[in-house]
Amino acid sequence: MHPVQDTRERILASAQLLAQRRGFNAFSYADIADEVGVRKASIHHHFPSKDDLELELVERYRQQFAGQLALIDADNTGAPDRLKRYGGLYKATLVSGAICLCGMMASDIQALPDALRQPLRVFFEEQAGWIAGVLDEGRKSGDFVFHGPPLRRAQTILATLQGGLIIAHASRDVGLFDSLLDDLQAGIGQR
Repeated sequence: MHPVQDTRERILASAQLLAQRRGFNAFSYADIADEVGVRKASIHHHFPSKDDLELELVERYRQQFAGQLALIDADNTGAPDRLKRYGGLYKATLVSGAICLCGMMASDIQALPDALRQPLRVFFEEQAGWIAGVLDEGRKSGDFVFHGPPLRRAQTILATLQGGLIIAHASRDVGLFDSLLDDLQAGIGQR
């Protein structure tokens, strides 16, 4: 990797971790500079404003999540396993002491620039769309039983995972999140 790209990537990685652990408004370029070992001017070179950094982080996170979903899909397992692995992505975030970046940003939407509303909406639409596809597949195979359209159920699952992640993180209770995952699976009649 080129040194400039490497610095940019280290800045993004640091900012993402800080945002997921503290919240986006609870860190500054000085915090990133200290962690990465660069001057604040270097961060401003790559990201002139914090708004620029936020937009780049959301896009990077969307791509990372899409990559994880592609890996889940590539294993060609059944719908129940795919949905369980999806919940595992959230659990892994919780175990690492963090919260979903887009969930964290959405909870603070009033303090964020308007330009972030659309990318955040796209992230959540993509997630709900993927879950809906898994639910539809599971219903067709007889693995899932639920009423209503898959997208509506998917939005409920996504909201439950996002909210459950925040509550389990606040209470430092991974067991609570495990129970929530079990309840979600029971709620769709998973065999």
